[in-house]
Amino acid sequence: MATIIDKGVSSPGKRWLVRYREPGGRSARQREKSFARRKDAADFATRVEHDKRSFTYADPNAGNKPLHVFVDEWLDALHHVTDGTWESYERIWRLHVLPHLGERTLSQVSMTDVERLFATWSSGGAPRNTVESRRIAVSSAFTYAVRHKLVPLNPVRGAELPGRSVTAIDEHALPSMEEVQAIAESIGSRLAPAIWLMACCGLRIGEVLGLHETDFHGDTVRLRRQVTRTKARNGIYVVRYAPLKHRSEGEWRDVPLPESVAPFAQSFPILTEKGTIPYPDLLRRSWNRAIKRLGLPHYTPHDLRHLWATMTLTRNVSIHEVSRWLGHRSIKVTVDRYGHLTRDGHQRCREVVGALCAPFVGSALSGAPAA
Repeated sequence: MATIIDKGVSSPGKRWLVRYREPGGRSARQREKSFARRKDAADFATRVEHDKRSFTYADPNAGNKPLHVFVDEWLDALHHVTDGTWESYERIWRLHVLPHLGERTLSQVSMTDVERLFATWSSGGAPRNTVESRRIAVSSAFTYAVRHKLVPLNPVRGAELPGRSVTAIDEHALPSMEEVQAIAESIGSRLAPAIWLMACCGLRIGEVLGLHETDFHGDTVRLRRQVTRTKARNGIYVVRYAPLKHRSEGEWRDVPLPESVAPFAQSFPILTEKGTIPYPDLLRRSWNRAIKRLGLPHYTPHDLRHLWATMTLTRNVSIHEVSRWLGHRSIKVTVDRYGHLTRDGHQRCREVVGALCAPFVGSALSGAPAA
């Protein structure tokens, strides 16, 4: 049991001393820690005994390792994740975490520090899903630290994310179909089919580059994969097929295929002049060159996806269906971004419900029974 010792008012240093043993019985190493207040000493003693009984005890000195040193060791130990996940974790820590917390030791990082970090990301313009992705990378590292008895608790667990802030799409800032046509003609015959599929089916760049001719089935295109480019642990970038966003290996998503763009099926898969798989940044560069040649506003390829959502929702297509075809994780994402485009829903609701209820309400108001 941990013992609290009062060294006396006249004793140099902190008055209250907690003496305890590490797990392992009488043969275990004895430790001491001093406190200025008895309450702090009692809290520490209680926590130590609880951690020992619940097998969560961590050596207080183990967490004195600089955070940046620990992260390097953690990344070296990540053998069970894919190269893409490893590259994502490494980039998040290097660019978004260590610049803010890198001077601290592992045990100095608190839940408050983590919440402040989340707030910094959000105020810097990072959308909610980006903050959540970064949170996973941070939590994964601290979970490893807890499992290896370097710290007793994961400070990310319980840390609250900032309030959700999603910017609604400005439908007036999207390209017109005339501008889409000009871009498709300017970008060249190799990539033009990708432009039309993104504009007319709402696909992401990686999804359209992952299409094969066999994915087209009459009035439907079945998305099975996306193209990603990640940096392997040896520093070499690798282009590969990966599962769809928010989907697992083998899962797919069907999207309606307009008759006018169905003939483009024979143009897939899109390959480079060398016969290799093009990655999203190659298409973005070609897009930017086309935009510059045409003197158009700084549209992005992703604006074609927003354009598709705008065209469907402003013409009374169900937002539930649109959300499913877009492949959003939740319909809330769709509503937050595009809900303002369904402004006629209020009037349509009044008309539909009014037509169904009118005979009965009218009879009630007139005092006559319903027919």
